[in-house]
Amino acid sequence: MMTATDFMNFQSEAFKATNALAAKSIEGMQKLADLNMKVMKSSLESSAEQMKTLMAAKDAKGLNEMLMAMSQPSTDNLSAYAKDAYAITSETNAEVLKMIEKQVEDGNKQMFSAIDAMAKNAPAGTEGAFSFVKQAMTASRSAYEQAAKAGKQVAEMAEANMTKAASAAAVAKKR
Repeated sequence: MMTATDFMNFQSEAFKATNALAAKSIEGMQKLADLNMKVMKSSLESSAEQMKTLMAAKDAKGLNEMLMAMSQPSTDNLSAYAKDAYAITSETNAEVLKMIEKQVEDGNKQMFSAIDAMAKNAPAGTEGAFSFVKQAMTASRSAYEQAAKAGKQVAEMAEANMTKAASAAAVAKKR
């Protein structure tokens, strides 16, 4: 059975893990906020420069040429922003997933230890029930690992597609 001290330790560890997850999430949001502020500042400065340039146009042809020239940097900036935002969210997500996986693994170890301790103190004839519980826990852990593996594969495919799209955009830009 779990003692009061064991329960307090369990609660303390759960609190620490929750705080660590929250801190990591806030760190990721802070990075995104910093990126957004940087992009907004740059965009504001760029817009002011573009307005000055457009106001200096002498005729419609010159205005059209200026507008065409100005459209390219915004496409590049959008692509760079998307890449940076994706990198931040991907990095934060990977770190949070590692923390969650560690918590799940630690929880599984504690659960198996508790089941073993209960089995040692259980009356004779209950071995089958504890064996069933262990098998169910093992199957559950296997299902979780398969789901986590599938999730990682999806994330890797998304990252590969993002890289391909960026490459295709770069090639299209050169044309």
